[in-house]
Amino acid sequence: MALKYDVVIKTTGMGSGEQELIDNLMKGFIHVLSQKEHLPQHIVFYGEGVKLTTKGSESLEDLLELEKRGVKILSCGICLDYYDLDDYLKVGGTTTMSEVIDIMTNSDLVVEP
Repeated sequence: MALKYDVVIKTTGMGSGEQELIDNLMKGFIHVLSQKEHLPQHIVFYGEGVKLTTKGSESLEDLLELEKRGVKILSCGICLDYYDLDDYLKVGGTTTMSEVIDIMTNSDLVVEP
């Protein structure tokens, strides 16, 4: 039986370095993930990461594909509100801290790019 895993994304970039580089790495991570056969159960976006699920994100097409393939895409409601992005969410739904904790504590593996 395949390992059940979840992905948490807390920034718009992956790793550290110049912003353009780390943003491209994250875009690449999401794209390659969308092409894989073994997908996560959830992708949880929080902090600045919620910007990837909103209008203008270059990752929307890949995230919509992941959602279409059964991955639950969730963005932190508090974070969307903080960045005034509530009306710009384009993929998935919002989540609460309680749900984030449940997802993370019930996952076989939590991946953070």
